[in-house]
Amino acid sequence: MNEFDDIRPYHDDEVKGVITRLLADTEFLDFLGNYRSPRLSRYLSGLVRFITRHVLKRQLGSLVSIKGFQEAIASYATRIVAETMTRFEYEGVEKLSKDQGYLFVGNHRDIAGDSMLVNYALWQSNLDTVRIAVGDNLVQREFATDLMKLNKSFFIKRSEEGAKKMLAAMKQSSSYIHESIRDGQSIWIAQSEGRAKDGMDVTDPVIVKMLALSKRKQDLADSVLSLNIVPVSISYEYDPCDHLKSKELEYIDRYGSYEKPTGEDLLSLVKGLGEFKGKVYLRFGQRVEGEFQSPEEIARAIDRQILDNYQLYHFNYWALRELAQQDSGDQYSETWRALKDSVELTDTKDFVDRYSKCPPEWRRKWLEMYANPVVNKWVSQSARMAPC
Repeated sequence: MNEFDDIRPYHDDEVKGVITRLLADTEFLDFLGNYRSPRLSRYLSGLVRFITRHVLKRQLGSLVSIKGFQEAIASYATRIVAETMTRFEYEGVEKLSKDQGYLFVGNHRDIAGDSMLVNYALWQSNLDTVRIAVGDNLVQREFATDLMKLNKSFFIKRSEEGAKKMLAAMKQSSSYIHESIRDGQSIWIAQSEGRAKDGMDVTDPVIVKMLALSKRKQDLADSVLSLNIVPVSISYEYDPCDHLKSKELEYIDRYGSYEKPTGEDLLSLVKGLGEFKGKVYLRFGQRVEGEFQSPEEIARAIDRQILDNYQLYHFNYWALRELAQQDSGDQYSETWRALKDSVELTDTKDFVDRYSKCPPEWRRKWLEMYANPVVNKWVSQSARMAPC
């Protein structure tokens, strides 16, 4: 058994067997059928399942490689961009070389959408797609595992118990990432564990420490920077999961924790991919370079690029203004006072309509989620401009 067999993506010689298993998976077929035809599935589930299997077999049944699978699903990505976005723009791809691997460290807003759009931009630019780092806490269904591993995802074991097992798991992930980059295969990993549900994009130094674990005899900066780290910033005008996120944040604030119902991550995945997002911008930054003495310094260097490249929308400023009007001495009021003369907010009816659909008890968190990117970016840039 290879040291990475329990975490790696599927290989080409496994594709046919996995697709055969998926085509026989009733839960998977019902999940797809309910997504595409919820009303019909409720009354004629067997017929919808039969049609779904037939369509999938025609589209995927002859595939024998990961590249073939990704080319087959590229049409779905194209449709998602066309149907759920008023605009999708990406920048910085022209700085990337076809001849080396990169570690793309990105802010994380959507379970599957962030990495999908990174892959879409690379594919459109005739560059190889990435291997995607996924926490094993997302593995709730066998068919979801199969789909992720067919799409070049590998798992980071976050559910291991005990310090020794956790350390071994993190070292395994570190080794796999280093080997992938050395082989010229790029990787996408989120800047911190889980999505930034509150809109505050901050790189966790623990991620940087994990990257260095398999090279502990090497200087920290040398081992981490050898991975060709390129920060990636993605910004959605509207978050399809904003109600779910604000509910979770309110529960945590009120009760100290939130236990997700079974299937909520899958629901978030489907909503994130399939519902309206408005304008979306994706920006690849510059390769991280410099003399760094600590994981925290490297994390801050990644943050600077992610925040500088983050696209703010009128909706973000509107949410900030709404919060500033509720308080007189908090960070939202302070930020709005600093920025209001440079922001012109007109024709806000769509913003008010979207806000009104959020349940009243979650609205504060909902506004904070959209306003926090403005605060985060302003604080970061102001700190750099302040005299030493």
